[in-house]
Formats: sequence, structure tokens, C-alpha cells
Amino acid sequence: MAQKKCPQCSRILECGADQEVCWCFDIKLDPEALKNIRELYEDCLCKDCLTRFETNVVNQNY
Repeated sequence: MAQKKCPQCSRILECGADQEVCWCFDIKLDPEALKNIRELYEDCLCKDCLTRFETNVVNQNY
């Protein structure tokens, strides 16, 4: 896995997307949230930051 720096919080994270085995594949985001993330950030977010987007999406649906 590659080490990257989260553009949101600056934490170091492990990214396996290039090897098609990454923890981020288990995070469920609606298409609009994913579009917004791609517009805001040029690289991967850490698990904590990405999970916040997942949580926000779930909370907005209520």
C-alpha cells in the first residue's frame, strides 16, 4: 500500500486503490457526496475524514 497525506487533516494514510485492495472500497457514499469530494480534493482522504462524509450523507437522509 502507498502512503499518502490526507488533504483534509494532513494525517498519513495507507492507500491500496492502485492495487485494488483498499479500506476505502467499504465506505458507502451517495453519488452526490462522491462528486463533491472529487471536486474538493485531488487525492485520497483518510478513513476518519472520508467516514465523516458517509455519516453526513446518512444523517441528511432523515
